[in-house]
Amino acid sequence: MAAGFSRRTLPDNALSGGDGDVRMRLLVCTTEYFPHGAGMANVVYNIVEQLKSRGVECTVCSPKGPDIRLGSWPLIEKAGVVGLLNYWYRVSQHFRDNDYDAAWLQNPFIVAENPFKRCLVTMHSTYSGSSDLGVGNLPFHLYESVVARIERSCLTRMPPATLFTGVGQPVREELERIGIARDRIFYIPNGVDVRRFRPSPDRKAIRKRFGLPEDGTILLSVGRLIPAKQPFALIEVFSQIERRQKDVTLCVAGGGELLEAARELAEKIGVKNVIFLGSVDHDRDLPGLYACADYYIMTSKYEGGMPPLTLAEAMASGLPCIVSDIPNLAIVREADCGTTVSLDDTATAADTIVRYLDGEHPDHASNARAYAERMLNWEVLSMNYANMLERLAAG
Repeated sequence: MAAGFSRRTLPDNALSGGDGDVRMRLLVCTTEYFPHGAGMANVVYNIVEQLKSRGVECTVCSPKGPDIRLGSWPLIEKAGVVGLLNYWYRVSQHFRDNDYDAAWLQNPFIVAENPFKRCLVTMHSTYSGSSDLGVGNLPFHLYESVVARIERSCLTRMPPATLFTGVGQPVREELERIGIARDRIFYIPNGVDVRRFRPSPDRKAIRKRFGLPEDGTILLSVGRLIPAKQPFALIEVFSQIERRQKDVTLCVAGGGELLEAARELAEKIGVKNVIFLGSVDHDRDLPGLYACADYYIMTSKYEGGMPPLTLAEAMASGLPCIVSDIPNLAIVREADCGTTVSLDDTATAADTIVRYLDGEHPDHASNARAYAERMLNWEVLSMNYANMLERLAAG
């Protein structure tokens, strides 16, 4: 729960008039929105759907809509921050005169005059945090350092009444270092639809559909293959695991800039039991993919969300989790649903994982599911956003 933030339960009509008239008109600006995008897209979509059920009139503006289209998704994909700056510049111009009660902005890069006097800014990660860790090679690190400076300028110039949320406590701390006052920053974790992501008894049939071995142990990794996720470390660690562990398969689901390079590395070092699925349809295929696996594995060096969406989905699916020992993944220890691993040395990491796979941990699957139901349910988390938006609209 956010520090200094009351998680009170709102009645269903708290944000609408008693006669059904909408009391709040909310503009949502995001560069990603489901079904286009990844973590940010899913967070925003799920919260918007919950807010709509509470009587909020939500208008979503993104490069692909659904309500207002601004900016260029291909430009964002190809040119990174250039595409982001283009989107947010067009937002600042298009909504120069607006009558929304509040605006909910996702990782904004507004360098021009901000037209929104009542803003809720949600940061899903920061370039400052990633840059501080030195993620990626030298050119990538230099790029992130420059973008981090732009990000700092944009965020510290927000209107004085702006409230901030971070989807992880480390993001909250990164915002403080950037220069945002602590009493304006709140932590609301990532969530999951616990009705869609759940264990399944029909694991063999699902495995067959994905071309996975019907027997044996499946380690599942889900997410974009980018430097912060350290896919090369994942492949190198697994190469040592499969030499010592029989009937174990690594399944990697996700696209990203390092997908082909990860495939080439697996082939080069002779990894046999790895399957790259590429991008997987989030709605149609991903719940089943989690449900047919035995363990979830995550080797990230940096994550913004706490927990990352894929980890929340894995926990809701009842998977014991093997994750790198970074702050945003410490929830695995808190929930007692897996193990954390240092990736400083691949041989030591492989030893730790093999010991875990060989050990007894009968409660980890049920602990993961129970924690997700209790703490990460979108219906519960949407109350926090509703409270903050109500506070903004009230001035």
